[in-house]
Amino acid sequence: MDQIIVEMAGTATIAIALFGIAFGLAGVKNSSANKSFALFLGVVAVNSFPDAFARILENLPVSYIQVAELILWTPSLLFIAPLFWVYVFVLTSPEQRIPKRFYLHFLLPLVAILNGLIVLLFLPEARAFLFFSSPLPSSTLSMVFATIVAVSHLSIYPQVAIYLFLIVRRLIRFRSKLRDIYASTEEYEMRWIFTIGGLGLLYWLARSLFLLTAFDTERAGVNSLFVGVTSIAGLVLVAAMTLFGLRQHPPLVPPDIEEEQTRGTSNDREGEPVSEKYEKSALSAEASARISRKLRAAMDRDHLHRNPNLSLWTLARHIGASPNHVSQALNEEIGESFFDFVNGYRIAEATTLMSTTNDSILKITYDVGFNARSTFYKAFKRVTGQTPTNYRKTVSLPVGMSDINK
Repeated sequence: MDQIIVEMAGTATIAIALFGIAFGLAGVKNSSANKSFALFLGVVAVNSFPDAFARILENLPVSYIQVAELILWTPSLLFIAPLFWVYVFVLTSPEQRIPKRFYLHFLLPLVAILNGLIVLLFLPEARAFLFFSSPLPSSTLSMVFATIVAVSHLSIYPQVAIYLFLIVRRLIRFRSKLRDIYASTEEYEMRWIFTIGGLGLLYWLARSLFLLTAFDTERAGVNSLFVGVTSIAGLVLVAAMTLFGLRQHPPLVPPDIEEEQTRGTSNDREGEPVSEKYEKSALSAEASARISRKLRAAMDRDHLHRNPNLSLWTLARHIGASPNHVSQALNEEIGESFFDFVNGYRIAEATTLMSTTNDSILKITYDVGFNARSTFYKAFKRVTGQTPTNYRKTVSLPVGMSDINK
């Protein structure tokens, strides 16, 4: 029964991965992110073959199993974590670019493939030791390469932990960049990756526990059940990643130039990605002050802060300036991030409405541009030092009480 569960989970995982690959590559937008995600899903599908076709593989000659184990399945495990990290990196990059020297992240699986080829072609003693429980190889060379195979298996566990850390660190930095582009960041924070990371960590702990108990013959039945449970957990994990990954839009890429970036060209200065540094900018102090005045007019006169989906690109287009110049003016002339600048106007209008109207706090939240009550409460308390409810109490005193207090 446990074997059937494992096979069904493996088959379903392959089907979901292949669907994700086909669906992702069919789209013309976000090609870099889609390609990296499709590559990740392809490796997941390859790694699921032993579980999905276990009974078929049992009837194949041992030589085929050896080739698949040493060249495909073990290296594919070592490819999974780095490829998912590359996908997250591309997804959180303004240019959808791959990391510099990305090939360094794939040295471990490539070494595993090279080592497997050497064992298959030149070291029969090592193969006998690995696949037939033969005595330790008498040749030092065979023993070394057999040890590398074993270490490759064990290195998967610390590797996953390292890449989970790298992904979390990347997402924390990414969230700070969102504040330079969006006035409301909740929709773009990609919290699903944190959830997937948490589930991945639990899965990693479970597999590590299984490794520790795998050699305990008294727990053979428990371990068999454990394999079935972890297979189902792996299926759920892949399904969740595929569902959210295919729906994800790169938040730092301007929506109006996605197609041009896919073709590798961009002629729209209005939609250029925001640079983190301004040393190449030709923006003078006078131009920066002029842009700052336009930014304040856009809020005071045009009330753009009431738009819950307001972005740096939208604001830049409204005042007729480059996003880079707007960002530079905000940081150097006004001294605020885009997020703080816009939300400052939202909070200012909210305090006015709470003191001059009887509108509910929830209505005011949406009227001034916030798209979530929790976000409004956090921003309001950060600016005023108190919650909206407490603030309204202080400005809703009975007539004459203010004179008495004075």
